[in-house]
Amino acid sequence: MLKRVLFLAATTALTAACASNPPARAVGQNAGCRELGDQSQAVSRILGSDSVYEANRGAAKRSVSVTGIQPGTNLYVHAASGDSSEYLERVLSCHAAYGRPIGSNDPFHPQNGGVASVTVSPAGTGYQVRVVGQDSRTDDEIWHRSQGLASSTVHAEQLASGSQRTAASAQ
Repeated sequence: MLKRVLFLAATTALTAACASNPPARAVGQNAGCRELGDQSQAVSRILGSDSVYEANRGAAKRSVSVTGIQPGTNLYVHAASGDSSEYLERVLSCHAAYGRPIGSNDPFHPQNGGVASVTVSPAGTGYQVRVVGQDSRTDDEIWHRSQGLASSTVHAEQLASGSQRTAASAQ
């Protein structure tokens, strides 16, 4: 009898604890993605070679999954006229949840796993886009894709400045 009472008490306590914790929010779930419509051009611009100028590994601040704490990746993008951090976060969250990959280095579409969170905040004259994977393996893939995306941007800028110098020296 005592075992049955203890079992029922433990079961009730566990049920109450689980019911009080809200389920994890899926990225893009409450972003109103349907109302945004097709945002592939906006995503191409945001993740384009003229926009992304840096990527670095974020600091592990909180647990985002049962597998541990992911540090996330910080992408830095130039601000475009009319963009706000709220708009960028909405577009990129919807892109992670429902969009198609924009190139092979798209950090919002890792092959192994998904994006757990996207947050955007002002950073200097642009924005910091923090992308966190659902587990450490996915987070690592997001980091590597982000490095590729940022380095292709830097490479494109170096090529452009080199061609300007060549044109200036030819004159």
